[in-house]
Amino acid sequence: MPDIKAVRRQLSVTAIVMGTLCLASVGILVSPIGASSRTSGQRLNDLWTDLRAKDREVAPLTDIDKKVVSAQQQIAAFYKDRLPSSYAVISEQLGKTASATGVKLTTGQYVTEPADIPGLQCVTITATITGNYVQEVKFVNAIERERTFFIVDSVILGEQSGQVSLQIEMETYLKGT
Repeated sequence: MPDIKAVRRQLSVTAIVMGTLCLASVGILVSPIGASSRTSGQRLNDLWTDLRAKDREVAPLTDIDKKVVSAQQQIAAFYKDRLPSSYAVISEQLGKTASATGVKLTTGQYVTEPADIPGLQCVTITATITGNYVQEVKFVNAIERERTFFIVDSVILGEQSGQVSLQIEMETYLKGT
């Protein structure tokens, strides 16, 4: 009969060897050595894709200091060329546009409130014009294309004693006040 101690010893050695082999196998599978070339290639492609995406994200930030200076110059030019400095400029521009398009400007009301942008005031203009439909369409188109900055907010079409009337609400911004 075999010696029980010898069998136990052989079993212990076998278990230790098997455990060591299992740990080594797990180590190889987890390490880059055990990764397949397809998995490594896929991971490399994923990393390249991520790199390209990050490059696209930061591309607008290149030369940001020059872009900021350019934007400040464009804003200054917009303020100088397109924003009126007084109510008289606004009234004059509306009058010129009305006479050029053949409509009659019957009423006008100005409401001023502070703008969210420092150095500017928002002016809401409510005006009523009369004329035929084509003339009023030309007036609205001309106002939207004016060098002076106007934003048409609403237009209400009506009729007064055979004449088409148009109540138009628009806004602009006064600078330097």
